[in-house]
Amino acid sequence: MEENKNIKKLRDLQIKNVDNDLSIRETELKLNAERKARLNERMNTFLDNDYSKLNIRFDNKSYILQNWDRLNNPSLDKQLELEQEITELRRKLKSTFTELNEVASDKDSKIDELDNLKRELQSKEKINHILPRISEEARQKLLNSEEFRNLFQDAKSCDSVVISIDIRRSTELMLKARKPELFSKFITDLSQKLSEIIISNFGIFDKFTGDGILAFFPKFYSGEDAIIRALKAAEECHIIFEKHYNDSRECFNVFIKDIGLGIGIDYGNITLVNTRNELTVVGIPVVYACRMSGAKSGNTILNQPAKEEILKVCKQHVKIIETEIDIKNEGTALAYKVEINETAYELPNPEWAISEEIKTK
Repeated sequence: MEENKNIKKLRDLQIKNVDNDLSIRETELKLNAERKARLNERMNTFLDNDYSKLNIRFDNKSYILQNWDRLNNPSLDKQLELEQEITELRRKLKSTFTELNEVASDKDSKIDELDNLKRELQSKEKINHILPRISEEARQKLLNSEEFRNLFQDAKSCDSVVISIDIRRSTELMLKARKPELFSKFITDLSQKLSEIIISNFGIFDKFTGDGILAFFPKFYSGEDAIIRALKAAEECHIIFEKHYNDSRECFNVFIKDIGLGIGIDYGNITLVNTRNELTVVGIPVVYACRMSGAKSGNTILNQPAKEEILKVCKQHVKIIETEIDIKNEGTALAYKVEINETAYELPNPEWAISEEIKTK
């Protein structure tokens, strides 16, 4: 009898959790729809009026166009459909939990139905949380190709470049902010800009770390030139940080000039961790990319395997400069700066993207 009570309590708790998740998902869907409608209205206003007469709080003219493009991309409708499917599956899970709790017999069939629903939900959730981390071309392919989705399977091992970006002296920067909310906006906007650079260079955005970001360029996605794409992204991140920081002077009581990004890059075998909540990577290259991001402000440094990879891919276009970095609890390590000819950045799209372009012609 006591055991039955405990089972009932557990089921009630599961139903409550599903109910809460459902409420959150419905709120997200509603906000997405409202945001798209607002941007549609703003875009129409923008097209009908001279920009200089508009009373809109945007940093520059490109902001509204950039956000319009993001919400008007071809994959958006399918993304919204996927979110609706996830919401519907959550509803079914909730009702199935309730039915399981109420039926006196044939519980096995309900349990089987519940397991099938959970597997389907987890599968769709794994796709859904990958979408904002990759390029628009990849989103379309991910939604349409099971073969492409399989490349992102949990526990998959692959060769990848890992890039860790750290805002040097970020604690001092925070203490010099005029208001906490101003620093929060500064960091949030910066994180968005850095992630867009990673994504536009066919990298995968992993996470915001609090004072920087982590990203990776697996060869199955970024192509054989993944190391060059990572270096190009790193260079662009330094440029965008300098501009963003200079444009945000009014956020700080004291404007420190030698603030910048430290960027660390490593290369090697990593393992994808693709759960229903996140896509991330683990492995030695992740550890040492993060340690290399302790570089001085404005510098990008490579660990030994990353240096070997860039020499393998485009030796004729790079100059390697030896440097050092002090790694806590390990000692002084050899690291490398890279000077790269800009012609090396003129890369074709990865093979999967080229094949997709051919199909659409």
